[in-house]
Amino acid sequence: MILPQSKFTRELFAAFTTVFFVWLVGPCEAKESETNGKKEKNVVHIKKCRFLEETNCVGMCTNLCKMPSQTFIKNSLGMPVNMVPNFDDMSCEMIFGEEPPAVADDPAFKQPCYKLCNN
Repeated sequence: MILPQSKFTRELFAAFTTVFFVWLVGPCEAKESETNGKKEKNVVHIKKCRFLEETNCVGMCTNLCKMPSQTFIKNSLGMPVNMVPNFDDMSCEMIFGEEPPAVADDPAFKQPCYKLCNN
């Protein structure tokens, strides 16, 4: 683990993401949530995910973005993150400090393909 998990590090990860990953995911902002009964800005709201919009594929979102990103951030940086895509409006939330659900329990993996998807 690079930094111990705390309100400061969760908010730092969120702020860092909003500054340095706009080129990849599109416009995003840090939002407040309640963690352990206290408010903190540990959630990144991606207004319309550029990756999902360009691929137009639920499977690519979950298997090439969500899972690898969650795994990398947790294993390499020591920060659990739960990525919650909204397939209706193509937004996504990255919740720093929250363990993602198991694949079998994750609603993102129960989402059917878009009708435009050829796979």
